[in-house]
Amino acid sequence: MKLSKLMIAAIAVCGASQAMAAGVTRLTGSSASSINVVRGAVNMCVANGGSALVYKTSSATNALGNQFTVTCTTDFDANIPVTANELRVNVAGGSESAITNATNYTSSTATGFLVPSASCTALPAGTEALSFLAAGQMLNCGTTLADSSKSDGGFLDVEGPVFNTNYDAGDFSPAGFSQVFGVAVNSTLYNDLQAYQKTAAGGNIVPATCAAGDTTPACQPSLSRAQIASLINSATTNPAKTGGLAYLVGAGSQTAGLTNKITYCMRPQTSGTQQSAQLYFLNYDALGSLGGKESIVSAVSLSKYASVVNASSSNVKTCLNANTAADGYKFGILSLENNPLGGADTYRFVKLNEVAATEGVAGASQTATAIAGRYDFVYELSAYCPAGTCAPVIDGIKANVPAGTSSPGIFVTGVESKFGRGGNSNKPYASR
Repeated sequence: MKLSKLMIAAIAVCGASQAMAAGVTRLTGSSASSINVVRGAVNMCVANGGSALVYKTSSATNALGNQFTVTCTTDFDANIPVTANELRVNVAGGSESAITNATNYTSSTATGFLVPSASCTALPAGTEALSFLAAGQMLNCGTTLADSSKSDGGFLDVEGPVFNTNYDAGDFSPAGFSQVFGVAVNSTLYNDLQAYQKTAAGGNIVPATCAAGDTTPACQPSLSRAQIASLINSATTNPAKTGGLAYLVGAGSQTAGLTNKITYCMRPQTSGTQQSAQLYFLNYDALGSLGGKESIVSAVSLSKYASVVNASSSNVKTCLNANTAADGYKFGILSLENNPLGGADTYRFVKLNEVAATEGVAGASQTATAIAGRYDFVYELSAYCPAGTCAPVIDGIKANVPAGTSSPGIFVTGVESKFGRGGNSNKPYASR
């Protein structure tokens, strides 16, 4: 069995740290890639003849939450030169916390990690993206974070200097794989937009034969890059912020009785998902003499528009699952590691510029159009390697990656696809 790209990178990031010497590795950083971190840890453990358990802070079977721990009855990998049989992760701070909570960052701070105990209670089998976990393999330990420590680093959805230009680019290494992002909406907006886009006024984008709520690519409604840019930029008096529901859906296709408001379920600036959205939609890399960057909207509540900051991907999904009449329309950005189909989530992904990011079925890879170069809301993950030194296994990531649906929303740059950004988020997504 090949080792997971994310778990290999996790060990690479941590190196032979004191935390690993004690058997415990601590990671902070990207929440978007957390499910694949767990998948990788479990796969590595099993490949080395061990049994893995996943400890969480809630009883949900379809989401990890912001803090979780994976244990293995053996080391995760026999080739690692130190004991490493417990992985504690806190992604509440988003991608930038891979730096700001890391031991080797000068002004870092400690954060809380979940410590397994005998009082943790077994949960049913995982569902949705966690369906690879069997009954009893997940345990609910409650919300107490008994380990206050600094981390050994972690993953970022984009490079550190995107967050802060004072970060040294030499401290970051491409992880060797790319992550697909998409525009997700609450079910009310999905269904209304789908109905509207069956009409001439809506552009006849969706075939009239599509059933309401159909998620297959041909039937997915679409939002444009320009529409999203208008909805998330700082111009609070533009039509996107003042037009209400009609900015996206004509009156005749709107569900009756809805609050006339669009809500952006956004992330904080420490989030790599948020930074990827700002790079893609608002041209945040345009820092030359001509400029061109547009600022992101702040948290705000206007009469027909609101932007609400959510700490993690799990929180964004909760925001998007709200679909009562009072919720109006909601949208946000999520990595395609997340798939709402096949479980309790009601949010849906829409096309971007009429190109689908997802196959629209449970268990899909959600990478096909990105791999083909037809969908370009894609960024290459980065590992925080303090002082520019990573363990040698980082160079072997591409040779040890399970391709395909075993890692939804993520693919190997240069192996599964020739399209990429060349290890630089400011470069265009292009064939290389």
